[in-house]
Amino acid sequence: MADEGGNSIMRDYRKGNWTPTETMTLIEAKKMDGERRMKGSGDGEGRNKSVEPRWKWVEDYCWRKGCLRSQNQCNDKWDNLMRDYKKVRDFERRIAERGEGNEGSYWKIERNDRKERNLPTNMSPQIYEALVEVVERKGASQRVVDSVLASASNPSIGFAVDRPVGSMARPSLPPLLQHQISAPVAPLALPPPPLTAQPLPILAYSQPMPTVDGDSSDVDTSEHSDSPAKRRRREGESGDQGTSGTANVSNSQEVGTAISKSASIIAEALQASEEREERRHRELLSLHERRLKIEESKTEISRQGINGLVDAINKLADSITALASHRSQSPPE
Repeated sequence: MADEGGNSIMRDYRKGNWTPTETMTLIEAKKMDGERRMKGSGDGEGRNKSVEPRWKWVEDYCWRKGCLRSQNQCNDKWDNLMRDYKKVRDFERRIAERGEGNEGSYWKIERNDRKERNLPTNMSPQIYEALVEVVERKGASQRVVDSVLASASNPSIGFAVDRPVGSMARPSLPPLLQHQISAPVAPLALPPPPLTAQPLPILAYSQPMPTVDGDSSDVDTSEHSDSPAKRRRREGESGDQGTSGTANVSNSQEVGTAISKSASIIAEALQASEEREERRHRELLSLHERRLKIEESKTEISRQGINGLVDAINKLADSITALASHRSQSPPE
């Protein structure tokens, strides 16, 4: 029973090996599903979805394209495709590192050689290229997400997200060196401006000089640049600026801490989702293996029972033949 568009209908799933057309349809479905999840990640969807709706969507897409396979069949086939793709990709990388050229490439060797080297024997170039496109696009999207999470977890490089995509994609230094280089560019707080930039001394000397008499000694002392009153006023202004700078630094640290906690929570949720998906897949594979073992044991039991029945029939026939022979040889009375 399958549910599509809110209506419950019976689906007759196709059995047997996958055709190349069905395989290409599955790859296209996974590609479209990845684009759908990336678009929906902005409104709370995407990778936080459970595994069942995701593969149900892939099954519905395949059915619309004429690939009559179930979601479990699609899941198992995709796992097999990824396993074969990684084997071919790693083999090609080793060939390129050794500098053997195209002579030792996977696409040049025979089926027997592929089998001896534990490689898939029937991987076609069209399917491999389609898998490369899907896997590379998924890897690029994952790198962008990881960059955003890394920037959010460290407040000192929080503005690195606003850089162009081209600078993010270039093969530059490792993340640790990038942090050490980019950290001084965007400091959290600037030191207070120097006191010499304030026009207070100029204003003091631009005023008319007071007359010197016995009652004006206090005024002259307060207006003098080295007087205790002037020093107290300067210390008070410096204290206000230091308090304001400390408050800005404290606010920036609180915002950075909140962003770091949010990023860590998101990363833990994504990791937990991937672990649940991997655990479910392992359980399905284990169930499939147990089912195959049960079928093999039933077949073996049936074979042994048939062999025993055939042996019993043969022995009975031999006994009847011997009895008939003995009666024919005995003299009549």
